[in-house]
Amino acid sequence: MNQNDKSIRWFIETMQFETMREAHEWAYSGAFNEIGNLYEGYITTDEKIAYALVFELTRINTIRGFRCNIHCDCDFNVKPIVYKVWVSK
Repeated sequence: MNQNDKSIRWFIETMQFETMREAHEWAYSGAFNEIGNLYEGYITTDEKIAYALVFELTRINTIRGFRCNIHCDCDFNVKPIVYKVWVSK
């Protein structure tokens, strides 16, 4: 599964945060619980949210055993830069 796969259900986040702590709380309370269930991919312009989401997905794969493959990418061709995080089984 790649980021251009038409079967990926993307969630587009519009929130922006000033601190990593805020972004982590946001990602952990919402996106983390929904990725892989309601949608496979997450798009944001806030690099802090993308980082927090990748961190939490990796952490849960480490603590509880393999749950999913984690993928990430960023698109520098658009302004602002778009960060994408998606999972596959």
